[in-house]
Amino acid sequence: MQKILRKLWTLLKRLVIKIVSIEIYGDNLNKVNVIAPEIILTPEAPSMVFIDEAKFLQAETYTTPCAYTVLLEGVFYCPQYSVILTKERQILSESFNVAKPPEEFALKYLFSPKIEKVTGYSIIWHQTTNNYYHTLIDNLSRFYLTCQHHIIQQGTEIKLLHSRHISAVEEFYLSKFLQPNIKKHCVNNHKRDNNIAQLFYLEKLIISTFLNYNFSAALPSVCRQIFSRYYPSRLRARKHRIFISRAESYNNRNIINEAELLELLNKFGFKKYILEKMSVTEQIELFYDAEVVVAPHGAGLSNLVFSENVKVLELFPYPFVVPYFYYLAKSMGHTYDYWCGNCQYTPGKGWNNNFSVDISKIHELLQALV
Repeated sequence: MQKILRKLWTLLKRLVIKIVSIEIYGDNLNKVNVIAPEIILTPEAPSMVFIDEAKFLQAETYTTPCAYTVLLEGVFYCPQYSVILTKERQILSESFNVAKPPEEFALKYLFSPKIEKVTGYSIIWHQTTNNYYHTLIDNLSRFYLTCQHHIIQQGTEIKLLHSRHISAVEEFYLSKFLQPNIKKHCVNNHKRDNNIAQLFYLEKLIISTFLNYNFSAALPSVCRQIFSRYYPSRLRARKHRIFISRAESYNNRNIINEAELLELLNKFGFKKYILEKMSVTEQIELFYDAEVVVAPHGAGLSNLVFSENVKVLELFPYPFVVPYFYYLAKSMGHTYDYWCGNCQYTPGKGWNNNFSVDISKIHELLQALV
């Protein structure tokens, strides 16, 4: 009976909750700061085994989305999910960075009658899925585009909405873009008043679309202007052969035979780094001078945006590629290779299994790479 009720509830939510593209505004959309699509050559992609959800990307070329900024009036902000709702309470797909089915949203947050008005102009720092990858690749790139809007550039006061405390890492990256007229404005996830969630009515919202697709970290060439702001003020040394260890990653995609792998890597001049123990500036300095990077799949590879002509070997526990960093490497002009393990799905752990690597195969790949 409970299973039947859950299925019925899911069906109801799919009927009620609508996820729509910002394009529904049609002719009323005044697109500014338009970044035209760019074609990136990805000749290896058709022969690679991608995770099923990313197979839509597989082709000999990859085209970045047409990105732009718009001004929307009279929309709602739902802090719980950091999403934008239309007047009809439809979710704008461009307002969240991980595709979600309608049933993952709670009705009480999307259809709350408790509304607070935010006057004037607003922009949003999206915070629902803000690990290091989403902060650097998804959020920072579109925030840069948003800040180019002429209303912001002319000095009009802007409220920067955020639904939780801005972390030190986010603060670091935001600092290069926060102008004096942009004032931080925290909105609570919800106010516990009879367990009714809070929505915010935004008088005028400046919002940009994503510069990349889900499962791809490929970014248009204009984004190099973003990351160059964080470069050290010196020439590159290109001296580091980096192995990123996940030993501090809470039993998540750790390499079981890491000691054996390190013995091999040391012969090729690699040094082990645990990024969790390094500051953001230390990570940027490290990747700025990188020559070769070997790493298990993980957010630390987002730092490749600070590298130049680097060689990358990505290690996967599972028998398929999750291609975020393949596309990032191709868009940045890096050389990319990969190795896949044979871990299978584990209930409660997903695809984050610890795994062993094939040392002889890694040896072959390194010989070809370096």
